[in-house]
This record gives sequence, C-alpha cells and structure tokens, in this order.
Amino acid sequence: MTPTTPIPVDAAHPHGRAFAATFEALRETGRQVHSRPHRSMTPLKVTPFLLIQAIVLPAALCALLLWGRRELFDFWRDVIVFWSQALDIPLQRLLIDGRVGSDGMALTAGASDRPLPGMAGMAAAAAMVVALLGASLRMRKASLPLKYPMRIIGVVQAFALAYFWFIPQHFPYTISRHSEELMFIGYVMMVATPVMLGAGYYILNESLLSKVGNTLAILAFFALLIPHQVMAQAFLMHHLSVLYMPVLYICFGAVFDALVFVALYSWAMSDVSPNAMR
Repeated sequence: MTPTTPIPVDAAHPHGRAFAATFEALRETGRQVHSRPHRSMTPLKVTPFLLIQAIVLPAALCALLLWGRRELFDFWRDVIVFWSQALDIPLQRLLIDGRVGSDGMALTAGASDRPLPGMAGMAAAAAMVVALLGASLRMRKASLPLKYPMRIIGVVQAFALAYFWFIPQHFPYTISRHSEELMFIGYVMMVATPVMLGAGYYILNESLLSKVGNTLAILAFFALLIPHQVMAQAFLMHHLSVLYMPVLYICFGAVFDALVFVALYSWAMSDVSPNAMR
C-alpha cells in the first residue's frame, strides 16, 4: 500500500471516520516535513584553505612536540619524583645512556623496583578475578556495557596470576621500566593527536583560533595527565606488587590514553557550530 492509496473505511462507523481523519492529518504533516540527514551522512565541502589547515597545523604542532621532547620528559620526571618523595616511594632519577631528557636521566627505584607478590597477595588477586568474572555474568540491561571491560580485566589478571604462580623470578619488567614506557606511550599519543585532529577536526569550517585553542588544551591535558597516570600505577605496584603490572599496562596504558583522546575529541566537537560542514 503506497502513502497516497486511500484507506477503505466504513464511513458510517464513527471509529472508522476518526481513524481516517487522523491518518490523513499525519500524511499531510509528512508532506510538509523535510528531514535532514545525519551529519555523518552529510557531504563535507573541504575548501583549499581548510585542506591547507589540515596539513600545516599537524605538521607545525608535531614539529613543536618533537623539538620540545627532552624538556617534556624532564618535566614529567620532575613531577613523578616530586610525588614520589611526598608519597614515600623510592623513585628517583639515574643517569642512563640513551634515555630521553636533557640530562639523560631515567627513573629507578633501586632494590624495591620489582616487588613480587606473596601468597596472600595472589590469593586476594584470585578472589578479585572470581568476583569480576562472576559479577559480569550477572549483569543485565543498564549495566551490560560494563560486562566486557570487566571480563577483559579479569582474564588478563588471571593470566598474570598463572605466570607469577609458575615462573615469578623470570618476570623481566620493573616499576621504573614500566613508568618509562608509559611516558613514551603518552608522548606518542600526544604526537599523534594533531594528525588525528587534522583528519577529523581541522577540515571543518571552524575558526582557526578555536582549532588551535582546543588542540593546545588537549595537549596540555595529556601533558598533565601522563605523569600522574605513571605515578598512580607506580603507587599501586609499590604498595601491592608487580602482579598487577600486566593489567595496568594493557588496560590502563595505551588503551586508556586512546579513550581519553576520544573523550577530548568529543569535547572539542561539541563546540562545533551547525554550519561547520558547509
């Protein structure tokens, strides 16, 4: 039946007449409403000026980050050492060849740099894994989106438990090495930020000042987040053990940084004007 096909009704029946009148009113309203496609389906007009912005801005910002790489790592290590002293964690800087920084320094924690788990710690971790996996099985409706992150964390921690149960002495990573790699991952995310914004943000018809301002705000957020992210993980492992390093690295390292970028990108896009794609 097409929208223009009349609907046979019993004119003598009051309910039939009411239905026909209502249907005709809805059909007339539908003729007058012109729906606009979602912005993801809207053709994007990229002018030469916007294309230049999408190329020049990422190149300039990435060059700035590469130029200030040593100073950025020095700032991060200063923040980490400051909080380490305040929280009584034996993280300090040591001269190591090949490390990024104006003085070639890297983090170290001495003899307590790789605290292995004891039986009580492993039992507590096993109970946590069982609780996470058990809770994920009972999730329904609104809490359903939490099911899969909880299962991922539980499975990763279960593999870590198996490793530390059989060959704990062969675990090659230390807290300081883990911290250095987290800083490097965070730096890579900062360098990639202008490139990703160039593909999905700089090509929009927004003011150049807004683009530069939002990008600098995102980079500043990462510059402050990364040393505190490192410090939070070092604090947990120092007071617990390196048993939790795999789940912290896999679930709260690069993946966490990527999710933070998505959230900040959404924040920047929320300020875009309705005419940004015209």
